[in-house]
Amino acid sequence: MNVAVMDNQYPNPVPPPAKSKHAGIQQRHQAAALQRLAFDGAMSLKAACTDKESGRVTMDVKTAVAVHKLIGAWDTAADRLRVLRGRGLPASERRKPKREVPIEPLDPA
Repeated sequence: MNVAVMDNQYPNPVPPPAKSKHAGIQQRHQAAALQRLAFDGAMSLKAACTDKESGRVTMDVKTAVAVHKLIGAWDTAADRLRVLRGRGLPASERRKPKREVPIEPLDPA
């Protein structure tokens, strides 16, 4: 088959869109929205399982599993937000002690 015929058979690909100045903004908004959704879901389950008279939270196994999964989803979204914001893990963010520089005397003796 002729190569020139093959080239005309397929149109030129569309160039990729220009990169945004703030890459990942939409991902951060989505992760924050999912984190809020998980929090709101857990708090609504807590409110639904709270006894009005005594104020104690009592729930069955299915509700406890749902709360557990919501907490895991919240934690995952929080970790994703940390990564998208460019932050390190808490242990790597600690300040390292400054090295003391010895002071040399000015007068040459």
